[in-house]
Order: sequence, then C-alpha cells, then structure tokens
Amino acid sequence: MSRTSHGLAVALVLASSLCACDPRAPEPTVTRDSTEAKGQSEPAQTTTTPSRPILPNRCLKETPAEPTRTVTGPVPAPGCPADPGPVPELVRKRVEIRGASEGLLTVDAEIAKEDEHRMRGLMYRTSLPENDGMLFIFEYDRELNFWMRNTCIPLDMMFIAADGTIVAIEENTPTLTDETFSSGCNARYVLEVNAGWSRKHGVKAGMKVKVPKA
Repeated sequence: MSRTSHGLAVALVLASSLCACDPRAPEPTVTRDSTEAKGQSEPAQTTTTPSRPILPNRCLKETPAEPTRTVTGPVPAPGCPADPGPVPELVRKRVEIRGASEGLLTVDAEIAKEDEHRMRGLMYRTSLPENDGMLFIFEYDRELNFWMRNTCIPLDMMFIAADGTIVAIEENTPTLTDETFSSGCNARYVLEVNAGWSRKHGVKAGMKVKVPKA
C-alpha cells in the first residue's frame, strides 16, 4: 500500500506520499526529486564481465545477508478487517526481474497507477498466488514510503528507480500496521510480492527490472 496524496496516502504516498491499503493510502509515502544515469561498457581483449552491474554514484540500500525481520504469526492476520468494497479490477502485466539466482524471473502483477488504486493496494487480501504481485507506478521520482494498514498478508516491497534498478527491498513487512517502510532513495515504482519471495529467488538491490508500459 502506498501512503499517497490522499491526505495520508505489496500488496500502496504521504507528505512524501503513501499508497496501498486504506483511505489514507496504505503502504507508500512520497518525497520529491531526482533521476539517475546508466552506463555502457565494451568488451576488450582480456576483460572479465563482473557478476554484478556497476552502479556508480547512485543511492542504493544494500540487501543484507540475512533478513532484518521474519514473518511471525498466522497468515492471513487474525483481525483482518472486512473489505468495504468495491474491489477494483486492475490490468495485469508481466514484470521481469533479471540477474536473480534463477535467471529471468517473472511476476504477474496488477498495475496500480491511479491514486485510488495505489492507496488501496493489497489491502484486505487474505492470500496472494505465489508469483503474483502488484506494481505501483508513480509520475515522477521521489523517496517513497509505504505502510501496511488494513493489509492482512506480509509482503516484500521492491523499490525500483526509473531506469529499472532495484534501489531497496523491504522484506517481510508485518501486517496491519501504520509503520512506514521507506525506499531511502528516489524511486518511480514499487513491486509488492509475498513475504520471502525476493530472498527465495535471490533478488537483491542493484538488480534490474523490466517494467511494462502501463
């Protein structure tokens, strides 16, 4: 959920914007600014290709060797509020993640690009298929803050820059909380998936995502 422009606005923008599971915009928060650059290299006689892309001078929250939090308690969370409806039918598109331990990964993602959809996010869901998720699309780069209000299943949140680089991953975000989870860097997109999905598939900050055209 994103804490977004609605007052307080895996799986939602605030003063800096929140999105995703509540009238106030559950999961992302937003702050303004910036863009980033890319580089290219040419093969030389005796050159080796680095195992990881080189990301010079860019903001990036490194993925820790071990998760900073784990999922506790039953899923879905007890006390999950009833969905007041109506449930929007969002367009689905395939999101591709490159460089993971399993090679090319794909997520069947619902696309949330309107304020009302970003604010609701994955609120009230009691389950999410293994390789499904939600992609939040914002109009410009800024620091994004998401929360888990009215979100009954734990999630992983991947914060993605305009050029497709994952700049941060918040793993195993707890359910039904107004605690804010921040990108810490400028981002344009957020991909929410089931908790533990990113680590299970070897996804880390610095990897590339092919974002579909909305």
